[in-house]
Amino acid sequence: MKRLSAAFFVSFALLLNAEYIGFDRAVELLKAVKAEDFPNSNEVYISNKLEMLEKDCTGYVVDESYRLILNEEGKRDNSVFFYEDINYDSLVVESIGIVKSDGKVEELDPEELLKKQDAPGWSNIYSNDTKMYSGTLPNLEKGDIVYQKTTTYSKKVVMENNFFSTFSFEDYNSYVNDHYELNIPEETEIFVHELNKKDIEYDHTENIADGRAVYTWSKRNSQRLMWESGSEDWNFVNHHIKITTVKDWETISRWYYGIVKPHMEPSGEMKQMALEITADAKTREEKASKLFYWVARNVRYLGVDMEKDRPGFEPHDVKYTFDTRGGVCRDKAALLTALLRLAGVGSDVILISSGSRLNPEAPMVWFNHAITVSYDDKGEPEFIFDPTDETTKDYLPKYEEDNSYLIASEKGENLRTTPVSLPEKNNSNINIALKVEGADASGTVEYRLNGLADTIFRSIFSNYSDHETRTFLTRMISGISSDVEVDDLTYTDPKDFSGDINISAKIRISDLITRKNGYVFIPFIASKLDIHFLYGSVMRTFGLNERKFDFKTGGTYSMDTDIRMEFENELSEVSLPEIEELDFMGFKTGLKSSNEGRMLEVSYHFESSRIHFKKEDYLSLKYKLSSLSSGNNLYMIGAAGGENE
Repeated sequence: MKRLSAAFFVSFALLLNAEYIGFDRAVELLKAVKAEDFPNSNEVYISNKLEMLEKDCTGYVVDESYRLILNEEGKRDNSVFFYEDINYDSLVVESIGIVKSDGKVEELDPEELLKKQDAPGWSNIYSNDTKMYSGTLPNLEKGDIVYQKTTTYSKKVVMENNFFSTFSFEDYNSYVNDHYELNIPEETEIFVHELNKKDIEYDHTENIADGRAVYTWSKRNSQRLMWESGSEDWNFVNHHIKITTVKDWETISRWYYGIVKPHMEPSGEMKQMALEITADAKTREEKASKLFYWVARNVRYLGVDMEKDRPGFEPHDVKYTFDTRGGVCRDKAALLTALLRLAGVGSDVILISSGSRLNPEAPMVWFNHAITVSYDDKGEPEFIFDPTDETTKDYLPKYEEDNSYLIASEKGENLRTTPVSLPEKNNSNINIALKVEGADASGTVEYRLNGLADTIFRSIFSNYSDHETRTFLTRMISGISSDVEVDDLTYTDPKDFSGDINISAKIRISDLITRKNGYVFIPFIASKLDIHFLYGSVMRTFGLNERKFDFKTGGTYSMDTDIRMEFENELSEVSLPEIEELDFMGFKTGLKSSNEGRMLEVSYHFESSRIHFKKEDYLSLKYKLSSLSSGNNLYMIGAAGGENE
């Protein structure tokens, strides 16, 4: 624990167990804080969150925060913002103000300070009635305390008669005191899941009186966590509690099935279209594939009229989505599900936590996306489809692998995880064929990209102009050699889904080869993994000096570099640099070479088959991977027959 200043210690000692901190005491406590008390922070907080719920789990939430500006960097954080989903909530900004370092209180008028704007990307699942209110604080200075108070009244809850909340004992802000209070009817059953437990002290109380149950949690002198890029999902790292009224995932699964079911009645036109699209399909996958691509490419991602019951989760009628050819994720997922069923392929809508995993111990409606699953002949999940991604060739984009999902099922399903591809399904292959004449070499380079690599490049090509794409690709190819010249560059149309992305070009490299005393010195290009675009994603994970948390990579990968060089004369006794072949914690490399007559062929393979790693493994793995660059400036050496240089 950090040593606290004497003044801070005296004031902080006034606090009792797990209590609400009002305005006067919050100001008193923060005035006693010195920058050295929280050395890694630009600001420090006192926070109160009070939730008052009724039997149906509606009610109101009071949020209060006091923020002390510790330094010049903290001054630059001079904005305030609040969110509201008008379908479910009514937000009242009670007060915003600044306590100046001399004790003067400046009250600000929320109506004058805040500007309202749409914020559909903030909500749990897309809702175009989510609003953001933001403003800029005037004349903020070091030593000032910013305070704000809001009350949010719930009109209804997402899942009828149910409640979900969380409180973290670790945070990316520093706290003098962080207090959470839940006040509910005594008969309301809650499940409190304490996750990723650590040796962190906190206060907790439980009291029952007058038919109400009051639970409180407070943490004190909480030092800011330093964010680490590539850190493991927060759900599996941070010490926190999740509070839910739902006992199991099956309950949520059945609930969402009930939300979706009333909107799944197909039209005659839909049935006719499904049969036409799958007319020449011979297998279940062929049917599913044709329908998936039709929905992905013909139904625009488009927010339309609001749903009446559970906005953000409830899809429109599939007939409406089919007729208008527009909808958001849940609309497209429901339509694809209905079409699959019409074609005789079992299917359901699923909720997915796109980009992360949820902790299976705590059932919560904590999803941000809706997609589709189809079943095999035994009724087990066979393929998962995301029809919102209009540029991917894959049914499920690779960035949605290793994510938690829940099937909307009448019988109820448990939480699952989307499967992770084998490394060869995310392959980047570079094939270089060169003819050497003197010191120069000319020939072709071809990139064959599938899986994640295909998805990334399709997205780039779709968002770039042709000129921008060619500039980007030329720069990428120049990684082979600083003296490379590129000509006749071609690349796959991103709208062509008949095969993987291919990029090809003619290249010429000046002064590639050095000749001396009958020997040929050839740059060891094959080991230059950074000529693969995906390799940067791998190595970004290992850019830190150390890690304090478990970590993960962006996915599985494999990369192959194949080089074929034809010389003017026979080449013999070729020796390659001695580089370590790696087989360590899911990372592997392999090197193959052959030399016959005038031909030299070299192949280098790299793969990563793991995603999740422990923090204790970081330094040893970082060291091992750093050795892969050792061959970048080395040469292959061969005897050049018939030459007298």
